[in-house]
Amino acid sequence: MSNPSTATADTSTQLLKSSITFFHIVFMVTAAAAPLVVVSAYIPISIAWGAGVSTALTYAATTLILLVFTVGFAQMAKRITSAGAFYTFTTQGLGKPTGLAVGLTVMSAYSMISPAIAGGFGFYTALLLETYLSIKVAWYWCSAASLVLMWIISTFRITYGAKILSVLLIVEVLIIAALCLTTTVAGGAEGQMPHVFDPSGWNAAPAIGVGFFLAFWSWIGFETTAIYGEETMDPKKAVPRATYIAVFTLGLFYTFAAYAGLVGFGSNSTTQAETLVDQYFFELADIYTFHGVRVIMDFLVVTSFFACSFAFHNNATRYFYSLGRDGILPKALGRTHAEHKAPHIAAGVQAVIALFTVALFAFGGGDPLLHLGTWLPIFCTLAVIGVQLIVSLAVIGYFNRIGRDEPLAWWKTLLAPALGAAAQSVVVFLLLKNITFLADSETLVVKMIPFYVIAIAAVGFVYALYLRGSHPERYAMIGKLHDDELEDALVDTDYVGEYEDRART
Repeated sequence: MSNPSTATADTSTQLLKSSITFFHIVFMVTAAAAPLVVVSAYIPISIAWGAGVSTALTYAATTLILLVFTVGFAQMAKRITSAGAFYTFTTQGLGKPTGLAVGLTVMSAYSMISPAIAGGFGFYTALLLETYLSIKVAWYWCSAASLVLMWIISTFRITYGAKILSVLLIVEVLIIAALCLTTTVAGGAEGQMPHVFDPSGWNAAPAIGVGFFLAFWSWIGFETTAIYGEETMDPKKAVPRATYIAVFTLGLFYTFAAYAGLVGFGSNSTTQAETLVDQYFFELADIYTFHGVRVIMDFLVVTSFFACSFAFHNNATRYFYSLGRDGILPKALGRTHAEHKAPHIAAGVQAVIALFTVALFAFGGGDPLLHLGTWLPIFCTLAVIGVQLIVSLAVIGYFNRIGRDEPLAWWKTLLAPALGAAAQSVVVFLLLKNITFLADSETLVVKMIPFYVIAIAAVGFVYALYLRGSHPERYAMIGKLHDDELEDALVDTDYVGEYEDRART
């Protein structure tokens, strides 16, 4: 192992400390949720074939479930700061084999979300170019160009990407908020509809499992606040706070948007959603605002897809970096740029994987929305929700070990995580039950999606056991606490044996 004091600039492994603020995290995580994409695509689909007129209630219920999950997640984030996030949390709570299983699973999920969303970017960009400039370009060239641009931007300081995402997010949120507010204030087609928040409406929903899947998919990425902990000012306060704000504000925003969408067409909402689908809110813009708003939304949908794909490119990059730094994946992935301290090699690997994935679907004749933009998200959502379930259990395991001395600790580190795990279990069940309906396909590739997730997790678990027997020094690095975290762990817990072994290693 090289001595840090003599390491060359080319072998830097440190991220840029204290380079981003609390607000940067909020913006990046919210951009990953792609509010305009959710409003323009997922909410109408839920109204038509998912939760029906209970779509707003479904988003409100999902907000509560994720807030409960966040309680335990925030307690871990206050004590552990790591670019590995879920991977490190699970290792500390449930052990190295389970931790590595989670690490590979969530890394794979985030790695696939970027090309999945890039497919949507390519489709809408090609449509935009043809509509407004009469230029015909295949969707996959647009997708590929966006992924290369993400690669370039991500080799610079994280603040560059944060600023870009912040600007794109603010613009799209303002335009959606203005549309929804105008529609609601105008009274929509038939006046206000408070009855859509009656839980009995779920009984008449077309497919409530589909509705909850779409709602959870709308939040995918909120938990990545912890990924940026090593690059954040005062991470132990900023990360938990940013997570709560991201979950709550997105929940409020989505619930209000879904309600406005229902009010806009009144009792005809379901029928209109089935007919209009992704043009649902664009039609509302023409009815309740002016045509210029629709034109602006046409452009913002493209930037929203880009922001979302870019955010997950960064997320996957930091998991590659974390596993590379720990020596689980090739160590080159754990290197950072000499000047910008960005994980540039990991970013390049992620970009290549995303480009290959897009090419695979393009040469196979896949549709960018129906196949690339649907099949991969199902895999990603199932993987992330499953990981969140395990992380909830890891919170319980971690605090069982170190003790619960704070006020309300039983709620924060035991009851809330248990409730979160139970809720995630229900969502996993609903997703598995409706998987072929969601994919609109009965093909073997789709039916095998749950097995892909299980297989990736199994590889991580078995690989950890192999390292334990054959390479104990590498096994000791799984989920390692870096820098001051090791000292904090020694101070904060009585379970010091494992950490002393790590320090000697």
